[in-house]
Amino acid sequence: MIYDFVVTNDQAPTILIAEPIAQEPRAWIDQHAHVIDMSGEPRSSLLAQLSNVHGLIVRTYTIVDAELLACAPQLRVIARAGVGLDNIDLQACRDHGVRVVHTPAANAGAVIEYVTQMMLSSIRSIDQIARLDAPDSRGIVLTESNWHIIRERAISPRSCVGLRLGIIGLGQIGSKLARVASALGMEVVYTDLREIPHDQRAGGTPRSLEELAQTSDVISVHVDGRASNHHTLSSAFFSGLNSKVIMLNTSRGFVIDEPSMIQFAESNPQSRFIIDVHNPEPIAPHSTILSQPNIITTPHIASATRDAKEQMSWVVRDALAVIKGDNPEFEVVLPKH
Repeated sequence: MIYDFVVTNDQAPTILIAEPIAQEPRAWIDQHAHVIDMSGEPRSSLLAQLSNVHGLIVRTYTIVDAELLACAPQLRVIARAGVGLDNIDLQACRDHGVRVVHTPAANAGAVIEYVTQMMLSSIRSIDQIARLDAPDSRGIVLTESNWHIIRERAISPRSCVGLRLGIIGLGQIGSKLARVASALGMEVVYTDLREIPHDQRAGGTPRSLEELAQTSDVISVHVDGRASNHHTLSSAFFSGLNSKVIMLNTSRGFVIDEPSMIQFAESNPQSRFIIDVHNPEPIAPHSTILSQPNIITTPHIASATRDAKEQMSWVVRDALAVIKGDNPEFEVVLPKH
């Protein structure tokens, strides 16, 4: 491995940006490095530019594998502007002496906001009052005679208070969601591959995946991208859900066996699924998942706030730290041989 390479302060390292990053971090790295921006370019063009690159900034869709690394003999660091590392072959990085940094907590708040908002709107949809001269409004038109009728119709059949939230994966995001749900008066249970100490459970109670499926009113998925999580939620899982379940997935598309989910949604019209991540992405325009009325799909935007994007983009600081021989803040521990 070649971890002893250092670019000195009087040298400007070359950093290639494979996918767009936020404006301020981009301006900062422009002042400290020679930047090649290949955002939106095909993989073949990106590979052709890597021969003298010291740092590579990626997000979600750039695949870092042995082929890419072989084209980058000067590469010292892969910087993932985000959390997941599914698109990065960590073993290949280790084999090529390339370090990996990321931003493990940068988007947690944005994802929690998304999950909470979508969960609450599914539990309690609130109509607005519309003016008589605003027929295009989404609200209910108010007249002198129907004030009380509108109020009666607006009574929600249930509240989140007292409902059970099942969290699959009690990591950075899952544990924060547990605290939010507890504050809303929900009972929280979770399942995780790890044995989590009692003082780190954020008020949640451990349960098996089977029991969580059978007893939860709301389920939110927050697992990582390890291969063993592929189709973890398959037909056996869906067969155990209650008929009115609300389920959200903001983790990985491949965790869910999509045909099993669609079959359950068709058979249980009072259930609701909110799916932000997909396999593959983008979704095919005529995908079956888009035609099911109780499956809400969004285009991988749970972390899409300006603040979260900026915080993730500041991974450029750690990229430069590695190149300069300094200690990065968030370095990924690469697998051993």
